[in-house]
Amino acid sequence: MGVLYLIRHGQASFGTDDYDRLSDLGHEQSRLAGRHLGGQGVHPIRIVHGQMLRQKQTAEGILNGLDPKPEAEIDPGWNEFNAWELTGALGEIDPRAKHDSTVFQAELERGCARWAGGDFDTDYAETFSEFTDRVDGALDAVFQAMGSGESTLVVSSAGAISWTATRLLGGDFDQWMAFNRVTINTGITKIISGRNGTSLISFNDHGHLPPADVTYR
Repeated sequence: MGVLYLIRHGQASFGTDDYDRLSDLGHEQSRLAGRHLGGQGVHPIRIVHGQMLRQKQTAEGILNGLDPKPEAEIDPGWNEFNAWELTGALGEIDPRAKHDSTVFQAELERGCARWAGGDFDTDYAETFSEFTDRVDGALDAVFQAMGSGESTLVVSSAGAISWTATRLLGGDFDQWMAFNRVTINTGITKIISGRNGTSLISFNDHGHLPPADVTYR
């Protein structure tokens, strides 16, 4: 069977002028994830990431711990949804959301509910259904390219990873939101695919991180 390791990017730079880059801790989390996977004997044939800088930088850190090192590939299907567009569509939001991650999470969840409801699709560059279809297609493409006994690493973000887990469990928006809320930076989700179909084996494993290094944004 084929094995997919789906990894969330490391801690990004929330509260700065450019969220889409790893913090110093985010770089360290990525290196720890790579060393953990390498130590477990994981030898992926491919490492794939979306177009976002934080995803690319995480893939680079993971590669430091792998031997041999596969060439990194870009698939925009693994891009995250535009969180700032979702909160912006709400109109007025709590001004603390720019610097307080707890406040931002609450506003983001309000934005996600409006987005997924389907009543305001023209407000968004990408609708919720288009987002989920895109992620579904990226997942299917990974397994189509993978042979029996091979493994692939994919570096993505909380929304895309949470949707993948939700899809495999037959869940709904509430399940997706619950997963999205707790996805840890460089958390590892393991999925297998074989003759009996595609199955979620584990979600959000972060045993490679010291407790002080566990972050959610």
